[in-house]
Amino acid sequence: MKAAIGISVHTGWGACVLAGGSPARPEILFNEVIRILGDDERFCFHMAAEMNPAEAGRWIARIRRKAIRNARKALAPFAKRARVCAIVAKLGEPGALAEVLASHPRIHTAEGCFYRDVLREASPVPARIIPPSQLDISGIGKLAPPPWGRDQKLAAAAAWVALQRSSRWRRGVCATRWP
Repeated sequence: MKAAIGISVHTGWGACVLAGGSPARPEILFNEVIRILGDDERFCFHMAAEMNPAEAGRWIARIRRKAIRNARKALAPFAKRARVCAIVAKLGEPGALAEVLASHPRIHTAEGCFYRDVLREASPVPARIIPPSQLDISGIGKLAPPPWGRDQKLAAAAAWVALQRSSRWRRGVCATRWP
């Protein structure tokens, strides 16, 4: 069966679903919350803001490597059955590290981008970013045991979009990111 990984990104974790079928005939094969970084490290840009610039850069690089390792390990069980991965996250970039650390709103943006990009790099299959605004979850009911909420519905919807578009991605028709 064709299946896709869908991940709704949060700071340090993600709601991860392996979905097959379609919204009309849904199949949820896995439904887990994956941990990328623990509570003592997950707000990595907030922590970096308390450091000098050189130390902050090294800290973010080190924590990124750790986050990628953890994400790869967490996604490994999904890899055997998935053909594509859809990451539910906003598009955009936070800017240079010095600019990020000087602005609390940018710190939050940077953390969102950080986890989105960690998951994209760690994905064992081709990964695409889908903004949550492009997903309609209003028709998705309870398809799996807890946890099953808004995040899991977004992840499942993204997975079904990814399955639908995956053949076009392989042929190079679709861009790496939407829109």
